[in-house]
Amino acid sequence: MTAMDSFMWRGMIKWTELIAVAGYVLDQWNSVTRFVTHTDLREHIWTARHESVSQPFLMFSDDSLRGSMPRTGNPLALLLLIGMVRARPGCVDVTFANGQKIDLARFDPVDLVSLLPQATHPAHKKLAAIAVALEPMPAPVVAVPPAR
Repeated sequence: MTAMDSFMWRGMIKWTELIAVAGYVLDQWNSVTRFVTHTDLREHIWTARHESVSQPFLMFSDDSLRGSMPRTGNPLALLLLIGMVRARPGCVDVTFANGQKIDLARFDPVDLVSLLPQATHPAHKKLAAIAVALEPMPAPVVAVPPAR
């Protein structure tokens, strides 16, 4: 295995914020096909999976906001990270295993096949197109307590 055969990711924001950004992307993707998420608040683990399978393709753990994924295999995890970076720039850093940084904000759907060799299904291309076209996530509305 070479250093470019896998991706490494690291969350740059709080776990709860990371989950909100991922949920924002998945809400858009659910117009194409259905995704299911589960949040275990006791263990502080969030998972995302496609409804057709029981195995999650991405997991966020509050204890360690880091992970890796193979370049060949299920492309959904990296596609989700691409959408997350578009929705909230700087929320995750992604590199190849050798440390070479990948700028997901500059991702182009045309490059999908070369970056993710198994993302050949038309649904993958549609999800990638949605991911790169996402508008930045709206800022959360913070209630300001009335002055006393």
